[in-house]
Amino acid sequence: MNDCIPLIGQQMHRMVRRFFTAEPLARFAELFIEDKLAETIRFGQLTVIHYRMFGGNGHEVYEAAAAVELFILASDILDDLQDQDAPHKPWMQAPQPIAIHVASALLTLSQQAMLSCATNDEMRLALMEMMNRLLLQSANGQMLDIMNDIVDEHSYLDMVKQKSATLLQLACMAGVMLAGQPWNSIVAEYAIEIGVAAQIQNDLRDLLRWDDKSDFLQRKRTLLTLYLIESESDEDRWIKDYFENRLSIEEVVMKREIFLETCERTGTILYGSVMSRMHYNRFEELVDTIQEIGPWKSTFLHILNQKIA
Repeated sequence: MNDCIPLIGQQMHRMVRRFFTAEPLARFAELFIEDKLAETIRFGQLTVIHYRMFGGNGHEVYEAAAAVELFILASDILDDLQDQDAPHKPWMQAPQPIAIHVASALLTLSQQAMLSCATNDEMRLALMEMMNRLLLQSANGQMLDIMNDIVDEHSYLDMVKQKSATLLQLACMAGVMLAGQPWNSIVAEYAIEIGVAAQIQNDLRDLLRWDDKSDFLQRKRTLLTLYLIESESDEDRWIKDYFENRLSIEEVVMKREIFLETCERTGTILYGSVMSRMHYNRFEELVDTIQEIGPWKSTFLHILNQKIA
């Protein structure tokens, strides 16, 4: 499936050149897209592989994949601007009003790209209804994440399913529907499961790092930091004190080794790994119920395992 990546990139650039007639807008958009293309494009690959799985054989799928990737890029830009934790990214080095404007324009361009890929009005309406509904769900989840006030496992999973997992639903379902198939509830469910599994893996990585993206130093409430906060041990009380602002970052920044030992001793790392694996196992169970996936299963799992590795 790696051979589809250049084709997706070409469509992203083509849409920019067609609709962004203001030279500065096109220039910054092209710069941001190039940074995105340097990464492994997985959301767009999911669109292409689902299109093939469900019988599609045309080239319009690359426009649909570009639509998905344009939205993911816009979302990444806005997320980094909100979190202020990716200073090396070109949109973080651009003046903030420009970065915000380009992200907003890319959101609209992603919808235009999805409209352009449809082969008839009925499909166009179905794709746009699906896309807008999922993007609104993602916006709700993003707001919950920004507020950073989740209190338990249920509220965490609700936030992740809305914010992150719906984007995987969008990627997968765009391919299914472009192939002429209706909304597939099993595909929708396994996209949610793999989205949750991937997010917990991301949270594990961000729990253990000790820089601007550290969930602990940023006092970010995730399934794993909540687990740590709930520790009743006196020796771990400083973690709760830090999250409740009774300790400053200057008072904890030298405690990295103690923190890592605490994550191991309390079973937090094991807990995160088990929770991620549980959702991944459910994903695999669902995949095995769809006959169309059979010939594509190894390729599909390879794409997804890169995402949650």
